[in-house]
Amino acid sequence: MLQEIGQFQRSVGECFHLFIPNDPLLEMQQAIKNSMLVESAVKLMFSGAISPEDLLEMIEPAIEDMDDYIQEVEENLIEIYLA
Repeated sequence: MLQEIGQFQRSVGECFHLFIPNDPLLEMQQAIKNSMLVESAVKLMFSGAISPEDLLEMIEPAIEDMDDYIQEVEENLIEIYLA
């Protein structure tokens, strides 16, 4: 049961992750930093420490186009039948 919950959280959590492009080193480092910020925020949301709205506020500095990001997350959730 716990393993299924962990798998579920990983599947949903992956819907929030950012694509890391194959760019020059500096841009790659920033993309990785942004990805780690998003991953940390998702973990906080899953633990109940923050709300989905807080998550969006927390990751806003790391997201170039928040509307596109939200749309991508929604599409990812639809793909795993959660939206």
